[in-house]
Amino acid sequence: MIYALVNIGMSILIGIIFILAALILRKNPPTDINAVYGYRTKRSMKNKDLWNAGNRYSAEVMKQNGVFMILVGSAIGLLFKYTHTTIAILSLMIILIIHMFVKVEKKLKTLEK
Repeated sequence: MIYALVNIGMSILIGIIFILAALILRKNPPTDINAVYGYRTKRSMKNKDLWNAGNRYSAEVMKQNGVFMILVGSAIGLLFKYTHTTIAILSLMIILIIHMFVKVEKKLKTLEK
């Protein structure tokens, strides 16, 4: 039982962090291309238009991933009450981060043309 609560709590916390990061990025987007704050990849830092689009779209995808993490991670925590379920939830988090990069880079690639 305790494993389920820990896993559900962890899923909710990770999801909230994703959503908060998206809200911060949306409310206070970086004004200039920089190496500290914002969606920073080689493609997004090529020019100001790609920079703005990358930051705007990554915030949207990050928010969606946060909601997905809360729902699916909590379901995993409820259905599988084992200690190694934590690894599955952390793996889901990594997959969602990779998913965000793939999705945003694909969008930026189409805008780049």
